[in-house]
Amino acid sequence: MGIVSSSDRFLPAGYVLLIMDSLRTLGLAESERLRMLEQLGTDEEQLHDPNARIGLEQVNQLLIYALAHVDAYRLIETVGANMKLSSHGDTGFAVMTAHHVGEALEIAQRFISLRVNFISLRLEVRGDTAHLFVDDTLKLHPLREALLLIIAHGFYAMGRMATGQKLFARVDLNIHQPPGFESLASTGAGLIRFDQPFNRMSFSAAYLDYPLLMADPVAMRMTLERCEQELAMLGRERSFLSKVRHLLENSGQNFPDAETLAAQLNLSSRTLKRQLAQHHTSYSELLEETLRRRAVLLLEDHRLSLELISEQLGYSDPGNFTRAFKRWTGMSPRAYRQNRS
Repeated sequence: MGIVSSSDRFLPAGYVLLIMDSLRTLGLAESERLRMLEQLGTDEEQLHDPNARIGLEQVNQLLIYALAHVDAYRLIETVGANMKLSSHGDTGFAVMTAHHVGEALEIAQRFISLRVNFISLRLEVRGDTAHLFVDDTLKLHPLREALLLIIAHGFYAMGRMATGQKLFARVDLNIHQPPGFESLASTGAGLIRFDQPFNRMSFSAAYLDYPLLMADPVAMRMTLERCEQELAMLGRERSFLSKVRHLLENSGQNFPDAETLAAQLNLSSRTLKRQLAQHHTSYSELLEETLRRRAVLLLEDHRLSLELISEQLGYSDPGNFTRAFKRWTGMSPRAYRQNRS
């Protein structure tokens, strides 16, 4: 079976089991499902192993095979709708027993690396709107598109189950629009926009105070202790990429260069470059990701002039900011702001 080491990129086998169960729901012939499992080198009994993990390349090949037999939209919608907080192990149980949505999202941010080591979450609140950013380093296709769409569906479904209330969110994804994915209106989650600068779900900040139906302080504390122990055992108090992103996000207007960033992490610049490469990214990619996200959030505040935004992003010449923004999004800052008004 596709068991992988802790340094590799993987999905817990339970997520693959969720895909296989969804394929059965959609009517895929049992012979085809068995053939898929054989190609994966496993069976459903092994997929029930809570400690089993499967390499992303194998999962990508499984998905390619599945999409040749079922409709992509129906598969992603089914997987998202069937996803439960309990699908995410101790992390999911800790989230499920939190006091309110805000605390649940804080737990998810901290411990998501226990479930997937190529995605990180970041919650930002601006005024009366909360933004949950989903950062990833995944370059496999169609797996990346499928996972981001499943997350969008799954967060809505799990949020409704956890609060008992219908939640609305605007979803931005930095993937091209697949056929049949015009909106998420059919799930009630709200609208989805493709070809965006980053992945995020935006919703009323009031949702953060919504109580969870299964809030249980004792159960949450016990589960969090297990999550903390697992983090300590894996040596991932905070994932390496999260540390880098945190330093960039909190650097104000003067972003550190690669050498300065490496020194802040007590690393040589060569080691920083090597470790980022192991995470399938680079300093320049993470810096642009930070600039792009900050630029869009500033542009959404119509009280700020383009000149002030350019200055806050560290550009001495607004023309340089305009050229950079066009490279990121395909349009000028002014056009982007007008399209969002």
